[in-house]
Amino acid sequence: VEKVHGKAKVQAVFPVTDTKTKKSVSVAGLRVTEGHLYKDKSSRDGGEKPLSCFYRVLRGGEVVTDVASDATKNKNKSGIMASSLRKVKEDVDSVRRGEECGLGLKGFNDLEEGDVVECYSIEEKRAEI
Repeated sequence: VEKVHGKAKVQAVFPVTDTKTKKSVSVAGLRVTEGHLYKDKSSRDGGEKPLSCFYRVLRGGEVVTDVASDATKNKNKSGIMASSLRKVKEDVDSVRRGEECGLGLKGFNDLEEGDVVECYSIEEKRAEI
């Protein structure tokens, strides 16, 4: 079962040089419009184990990146993960609705102003009989 944790709107895109690989990557300047964005894991109620978080990008209501197209590139069956999540210059684990942040996505640099970024998790549930 897929659980959407939050959505954010891309307000600006910044080209940044990755200090490890020396490659140019895109970082999106976002304003969170719904819920929360998480870097790695979502916090869960009741002390349950946190879920891994993934991202997809929507442009004009259409998904421009998701599991099918990027799972093979990322060697990840669930989707694109965050490479960085920052508020001002500080690395953070989560950002709440109304806050601004910078987000880098692993293996995805085609962000545009006006895109919507969605943070979600895949939760496995037992089938009920």
